Amino acid sequence: MQDQARESRQFLHRYTPPPIDGSFRGKHIVTVEQFSRSDLRTLFDVVFDFRSRVTNHDRSLLDICGSHVMASLFYEASTRTDMSFQAAMRRLGGRVVSASNGVQFSSVYKGEDLADSVRAAACYADVIVLRHPEVGSSYQAAYYLDQLQARVTRQPVVISGGDGVGEHPSQALLDLFTLVDLKGGAAGQTITMVGDLRNGRTVHSLAKLIGKLETRNTTLCFVSPAALPMPENIISYLKTHHINVHETGDLQEVLGQSDVIYWTRVQEERFENRAEYEAIRNDFIMTPEVMRDAKPDCILMHPLPRKNEMGTPEQRDALDLDPRAAYFRQMENGMFVRMALLASVLGAV
Repeated sequence: MQDQARESRQFLHRYTPPPIDGSFRGKHIVTVEQFSRSDLRTLFDVVFDFRSRVTNHDRSLLDICGSHVMASLFYEASTRTDMSFQAAMRRLGGRVVSASNGVQFSSVYKGEDLADSVRAAACYADVIVLRHPEVGSSYQAAYYLDQLQARVTRQPVVISGGDGVGEHPSQALLDLFTLVDLKGGAAGQTITMVGDLRNGRTVHSLAKLIGKLETRNTTLCFVSPAALPMPENIISYLKTHHINVHETGDLQEVLGQSDVIYWTRVQEERFENRAEYEAIRNDFIMTPEVMRDAKPDCILMHPLPRKNEMGTPEQRDALDLDPRAAYFRQMENGMFVRMALLASVLGAV
């Protein structure tokens, strides 16, 4: 496993993903750094269009990707990301293939490395959605798919569905779209991210994406246990891009000024030492009582899944009824954003 981790990380320096630069067609999607402000505007125009057409049961959507196949290649468990990508492809008329009983029970179990698994999937599919526990794995996949293009008749692409504790670009896109949809965007907002900021690839990607917008009047507040801060490289990136950054361990310090509260769970699966997890798992719990101190027009987001970080089942039910709770809208937006992303990289829109 350590050898795989080392090999995946080296591709962060060995492979440079191309910028979108106005054209999504044939581009691997592995980092939010590929997107410009105009690229986001183009993508979100498609998202709004697709959402309207799905809502109105427009059957012409089925013609958009009717000749395309998507491979779902998930080395980690997933519900929302996997299901939403599959639903997105099927709503566009495309087909989905995946390894029987999950990747871990297929050729990987026999010792096949990531490069060969990805190249095998590319022989059958036009786009691969990859989730892998190692940082840099999607870069590695993109590198080997580019090598493969000279040997196959098509140009298969990869979309990252989560890269260890690194990035989760499609989640960041759906999160930003939700901000655009409900708050008009990130500009002028105070956005507070709470919880496991060290291991949370969703907050890593969203913070970087907001930084790409260079909204100088935006403030990002990072609230976490001392052991789980936002990585320093992301803090430096944001400051370089003129984003106001405030770090604290005291939620009350920023709660009343927050326009957006982005709650996350402490990721048990990222801890090698169980005692370390138990020591901080209950540091930040979102409850209806906490929300009473939040602004009446703020929104509460969460990438899900959620556990005890949103209280008891009764408290979660009460939060779900709060009109400021945006996480189910956020989840639904994920399908529309992934529809737009799939259609765009396949050159179908």
